[in-house]
Amino acid sequence: MPIVIAEAQTYISLQVINSASKTLLLGTDWLDKYKADVLSSTRKLRFVSQGKIIEVDVINARDQTVKELTPSNLYAL
Repeated sequence: MPIVIAEAQTYISLQVINSASKTLLLGTDWLDKYKADVLSSTRKLRFVSQGKIIEVDVINARDQTVKELTPSNLYAL
């Protein structure tokens, strides 16, 4: 499934589970494919997409209000 993180379109294998949490988990296969680093000291995720380094904030869902998923925001996780 295609997803957009920051300005980078990437792809994940999607597995839907029954959970009250609306959290997107990226597996080690995704982390390896996109040469991703989780920088826990600065709460950042850094990865490479189309030769460009992308860095985004890591948000703890327990600290945030999570938007309901709708068809219009599904691809912008």
